[in-house]
Amino acid sequence: MEVMQQAAELAEQGKVGSAIDLLEQAVAMGEESAELCIYIARLCHSINELRAFANWCHEAMRIDPTHAEPHFLLGKELHRMARWEEAEETLAVALSMPRLTAQHRAEAELLHAEAAANHADYRTANPGFSNI
Repeated sequence: MEVMQQAAELAEQGKVGSAIDLLEQAVAMGEESAELCIYIARLCHSINELRAFANWCHEAMRIDPTHAEPHFLLGKELHRMARWEEAEETLAVALSMPRLTAQHRAEAELLHAEAAANHADYRTANPGFSNI
């Protein structure tokens, strides 16, 4: 049975931590891919492990810099956290990638516009400061 399928079954049973452990072991054994890292990131996000989520998004970006999904996922979370400058930049990168799905593109466009507006407002209200 494929490791991602085993992890999915564990996650469906509510054993998300075990699913993450299984996938991290697979990565440690050399079975790394952007898709695997994105799946781990999604699992981490589902249990509010946001630092691990961000780390796995970055790992997916390192493995496949042309994969739009980790940029989109990270940008969406940065937007949720009101980290406007980073959200604006990360979503812009996602939007520049042709592999972004139509559904994610539509959402990214809205989030990017909102992040850009909020970032501009922040810069106006706080000249010389960053919200990073």
